[in-house]
Amino acid sequence: MNRPRNRISFRFSARARHAACLADVADGGFVAQWWDLDGEAGVCHRETATAESTSTQPLPTDDGRLLLLRNGIGSHQLVLCEPADAGRTQSVTVQARGLRLVPGGPTGTLALAVEAEARGHTRVWQVRDTPLRLVRPVSLPGRTGGFFPLDTTGLRYAADLSRDGGCRPVIVDLADATWSPMPAPAGARVHRLLLSAPGSGLLLVASDRGGTLRIGRASAGDPADVCFPAGFDSLDGAVLPLAADPSGERVALRVTKGAKADLVLYDVAEDRWSRTGLPSGALHPVAGWGEKGLRVVYSHPAHPTGIVTVPTGPTGGATGAAPVVVTTPPAAATTGAVLPAASGAGTERFDTPDGDLEAVCLGDWRTSATVVVALHGGPEAAWELRFQPTLHRLIEAGAAVVAPNQRGSTGYGRAHSAAIHGAWGVPDLADIRSLVRTLTAHRGAGAEPPALHGVSYGAFLALLAVSADPSAWSRCAVVAPFLSAARLYAQAEAPTRALIDRHGHGTPPDDELGARDVWELAGRIRTPLLFVHGANDLTVPVEQSRLLRQRLIDVGRREHTDFDFLEVAGSGHSPLEEAGGAELAGRLVAFLVSGDTTAPPPTPDLMAAHAAV
Repeated sequence: MNRPRNRISFRFSARARHAACLADVADGGFVAQWWDLDGEAGVCHRETATAESTSTQPLPTDDGRLLLLRNGIGSHQLVLCEPADAGRTQSVTVQARGLRLVPGGPTGTLALAVEAEARGHTRVWQVRDTPLRLVRPVSLPGRTGGFFPLDTTGLRYAADLSRDGGCRPVIVDLADATWSPMPAPAGARVHRLLLSAPGSGLLLVASDRGGTLRIGRASAGDPADVCFPAGFDSLDGAVLPLAADPSGERVALRVTKGAKADLVLYDVAEDRWSRTGLPSGALHPVAGWGEKGLRVVYSHPAHPTGIVTVPTGPTGGATGAAPVVVTTPPAAATTGAVLPAASGAGTERFDTPDGDLEAVCLGDWRTSATVVVALHGGPEAAWELRFQPTLHRLIEAGAAVVAPNQRGSTGYGRAHSAAIHGAWGVPDLADIRSLVRTLTAHRGAGAEPPALHGVSYGAFLALLAVSADPSAWSRCAVVAPFLSAARLYAQAEAPTRALIDRHGHGTPPDDELGARDVWELAGRIRTPLLFVHGANDLTVPVEQSRLLRQRLIDVGRREHTDFDFLEVAGSGHSPLEEAGGAELAGRLVAFLVSGDTTAPPPTPDLMAAHAAV
């Protein structure tokens, strides 16, 4: 059987005939993949030989070529790959603060490139070839979100423009390099674009006219005349429009409720929606609806992320036929197969001190010899019912996984996500402490205590959990941990400091733990510990783990007996997903499942920075 591949950064070409993404390779790291989805011989797959980082943006062009934008700090490399020979490329270096690619543009244009300038301004370029270059910029006095085509010429686009503390849609005209405000409904404080259908002029917006934010419908000819169809209001969950069919008569919607997402089809004229045959899972916020059908990016714990073709009836309803996986190369055993059953994966709810929480559960945590509680990063994030490579490896190794969306997680309403504002490690830690008591009580007296795994913010929360209840956990393995909001703030770069400013500071709680500072609590840690950190981490500096290592030694813990620290030279914030990450992930999984510390030691390069600490 083929190894499940982790795929990220999916994009479709403007007319949805081509798709591209980054796919992992056996030893960690990524390469670019792209497909002709509508070829006469079926799905045609290609893959580059050059290793890419997770910051690379792949974008397929309508003529079947592939653009790769390798983002750097102030300097970016734009590469154009040919379909007949992925090794034959053109490239150009672009000096810019920030740069992203957008599908589309007028005839002769490969794509649009949106540049973030100084002083909060934006320039929109056309990407041309022969030679590869950026031409005909349009300057905008603010930051922009997505770009939505207003007609089929590729010359007129709409975008939300943020400036002077507000956000309003504008029209960008590439023909004469100008922009103008788009009329908006009177009295709307929030009015943003969600989707356009250039074939019909349909616009979908989010607007709060009347005081409540709702999804509305307008036309490019009269964008200020917004109506609010009842069909949208009847959907139970957070609604995101994904794609419109070429005629603009139907729209694919992602409806998310908690950890699950469903795909529904909305008939514009009839104002009604219908479900598709796609099982609940995770849907990426990109899709393509071309002449030969709707393609969405779908994932489930039992199914790696891939592009799925969804059969649709002529009126927008589902045909009842099973969706077909089309992303894997033609030689793969799963090509053309229906989606696998969702056995052994689902969600459960657990009581907490302030209600309950939802968790993604893989395997049977009640009977499995090993249970791993996995804590997500963020904190502005949540577990979804999707394929996760590390969690998949834990299941393959015989463990069960419980991945909770404790307070602070997104997707459960403002009160749930805002509970940790000014209180990192307080209500969310209470939820995790309650969860481990529930798991332990239901597993019986002779069962091994759960193991604990966390990444970034989840690593911080995991270290607090083993400090609070060291005997409740059998082992703890974390990636890119930090010690406290204050200690991280003192060492972090501006984006991380901005996150902490939004909701990380607060008054220490009046309880037995006091300030949520792992430095102060390290003496309480008795749980066997493994922590991993990339030496080039720009989100959580590696100095946080170096300080943790020294603090553990200072309080009497023995390195290589009570704890192990792996500092990964050359890696950033996600060392398990970079080159050499497969070996690291294997060691982490072996530790969590069996406490195995006898795995071969890392290579000298892996430990080079650590040896100097």
